[in-house]
Amino acid sequence: MRILAFDTSAKAASVALSEDGKLISEFYLDSGFTHSETVLPMAKAVLDAARITPADIDLFAVNCGPGSFTGLRIGIAAVKALAMSLEKPCAAVSTLEALAYNLRACKGVICAAMDARCSQVYTAFFESDGINVTRLCEDRAVSTDVLFEDIKKITEEKGEKVQFVGDGAALCQKKFGEEFVKLAPSQLVLGHASGTCIAAEKLFSEGKTVSASELVPNYLRLAQAEREKLQKEGKL
Repeated sequence: MRILAFDTSAKAASVALSEDGKLISEFYLDSGFTHSETVLPMAKAVLDAARITPADIDLFAVNCGPGSFTGLRIGIAAVKALAMSLEKPCAAVSTLEALAYNLRACKGVICAAMDARCSQVYTAFFESDGINVTRLCEDRAVSTDVLFEDIKKITEEKGEKVQFVGDGAALCQKKFGEEFVKLAPSQLVLGHASGTCIAAEKLFSEGKTVSASELVPNYLRLAQAEREKLQKEGKL
């Protein structure tokens, strides 16, 4: 099975192609250009390098959130267009789960953390046995203070540091200290679409794919403008 996966959830963007669990090609870019400028040329380059056409893809995958609201919409729109035109299924992947697969080879508890601003993080815990990654909790948006209490509890129970991955990892290490936080290697700390491929294949095996029309972003929280509006109305 061939999977074409997109990650536009954060500052860096990437597109990856896998076949039967093997990574065939991947394009990663952290250039500062907008994802709307780069994502489709990246996809073309990944496919051309493998001499594969979009019609040869069996499953289109994309990180649907959490993450940058604009970035998520760009990636989802690209996958919708490709999958709908070719009548192919899609995989709506959790950005945090895709991040956790960066550390699949590292045994222990993994905390995927993305900077959500305003002293909050998007986060979820996973555990790896060196091969398989198991989810320990659902994706959520919490304050760094709440996350720290969870980190302290896990550290006491496991007797080891929690491994952090994601663009919120350095923020958490600075706030919580090296006593509790172990950063992923620099080349693995940010998201890669190869992790999206792995998560998508798992969704496919569990029969959890969706149609292009069913792809929607999972923001985990309201946009700032919406929050401010509700606060003014006394509804938040």
